[in-house]
Amino acid sequence: MTKQERCKKALDCHAGSLNCAQSVLSAFSDRIGLSDDQCYALCSGFGGGVRYGGLCGAVSAAVMVLGLLYPHTPKNGLQGKARSMKLTQEFQRRFRERFGELDCRELLRLHDLHGTAQTEALGVTAHCDILIVSATELLCDMLEELEKE
Repeated sequence: MTKQERCKKALDCHAGSLNCAQSVLSAFSDRIGLSDDQCYALCSGFGGGVRYGGLCGAVSAAVMVLGLLYPHTPKNGLQGKARSMKLTQEFQRRFRERFGELDCRELLRLHDLHGTAQTEALGVTAHCDILIVSATELLCDMLEELEKE
């Protein structure tokens, strides 16, 4: 699946009444080995930053994808833990660099969001859709970089 196809899938999921975390996680269902329904179930309680009290759901889902693809397990021990934490921090850095925030409540207060190239390519203008598509694109870019390592 191309980056644009993943971003479009996330956008379509959100338009179909799924929350931001469900939308982002399901855009990577093929990569993480879960069905769309499993993605929806896993993230069903993550909407609205769990009602605006925390981390943006799109960011939470991206971190889940990273954890599923590059997990910390008892088998990989401290090395796996260090890599998992490093990847999580890097994604959060990239998202914060773009939007200045990770907190859902604060992101909702922002005006004039400037999304990624895919938001423009897909004609995305709605606030949360910009965050969803941008998170999906940032994660695609990060995964592509990791595959080249």
